[in-house]
Amino acid sequence: MMSKMTKYEKFLESGDNKYKDFLVISPLMRGGIIPTEVRLKAQDWMDVGYINCYTCIDGRSSFLNNPPVKEFLQSVAEFFGGDSAEHTFGCRAAQFSVMKAVSGLVKSGEFANMIVADSLSHYSTNIAAEMNSLEVTEVPHTGYPEYLIDPEHYDEKIEEVKEKTGKLPALVMATHADPYQGNIAPVKEIGEICSRHEVPYMINAAYSAGVQPIDMREMKADFLTVSAHKSMASIAPLGFLVTNFVWKKEVFAMSQDRPDWSGRVFGKKIPNIFGCSIGGLPLISSMLSFPYVKERVLRWDEEKDKINSFIREMEDIGDIMLLGQRPHEHHLLSFETPVLDEIAETHRKKGFFLAEELKKCRIVGIHKGKTKNIKLSVYGMTDDERGKILETFFDIIKKGKPS
Repeated sequence: MMSKMTKYEKFLESGDNKYKDFLVISPLMRGGIIPTEVRLKAQDWMDVGYINCYTCIDGRSSFLNNPPVKEFLQSVAEFFGGDSAEHTFGCRAAQFSVMKAVSGLVKSGEFANMIVADSLSHYSTNIAAEMNSLEVTEVPHTGYPEYLIDPEHYDEKIEEVKEKTGKLPALVMATHADPYQGNIAPVKEIGEICSRHEVPYMINAAYSAGVQPIDMREMKADFLTVSAHKSMASIAPLGFLVTNFVWKKEVFAMSQDRPDWSGRVFGKKIPNIFGCSIGGLPLISSMLSFPYVKERVLRWDEEKDKINSFIREMEDIGDIMLLGQRPHEHHLLSFETPVLDEIAETHRKKGFFLAEELKKCRIVGIHKGKTKNIKLSVYGMTDDERGKILETFFDIIKKGKPS
């Protein structure tokens, strides 16, 4: 027995966070950094996995009044310009829910078995489509170095689908902030095109909702998919699906099933979100962080100025160039870095040297092994923290460059 206990002690050791108090520069993580006061309060909700379910009567967490989940979800919907919201197992589950709903319309013969998506979409968009047997046709981007999306190409793609199938696509989707360059898509213009064609429209705002102001009504979107752990200072996994009154009945339709032998019913469960999304500690953390998130989006213009100033200073180091939009409208920064790639060619650790050097300076979040292009974020940092990032990159390059 002792030998078995010893064998599994490594799992206890993995509970020590070796990156605690490191400066995080991953764009995946900056919007999900949890405020200190929220971390302290969240400890009171760690007794059991189903921590929010003590008073559940209806068998669905979105009906809960204690804690006030029902009220919170309505606040989330209003915050993003929608009418109704449900929490989901991450943004990818929200996208799946939308595509599951529209796939039902395909079966009824109303729409073609195709969706129109941008060519900068997150992989989870395509996986959600694949899981629902929906074919994806992509809107092209302009390529290096800006990778921009032209809204008129959406119009062309919708017409192409109509010409090919005799029907409109089941869904049009746009990635609000793309995960590669951090470009902001022309979502309002795309929304106007979708309204004109009367095609359902989904915006994936995983990287932006909770970081910058988002109003899906203004964007003419039918669905907004949100990642709370990416952009709403929450514990993972948690997402939100926000919609309007028109689509609420479809995407949040409750179960109609009645098995033949038992005759049981599951009437308050929503099939498109797997019945009940539970929530637990991630949901509690999002509720605790919500006042902070609402306040920080008001400072977005100030954040953008700091981000663009950081870009200029990074480029001043030399042989570093931002890819994507200028001025930049999001905190995800993708830099082309030939100077780092040159160092990697002769370094004994090759492309892994950069992450190792940053780690020595208690900075984490760069994709290990990559030096030709790097992605990072300084969102929410103090002036001193941004200064440390710049100084560290300058020192690494100065140290590594051939004399």
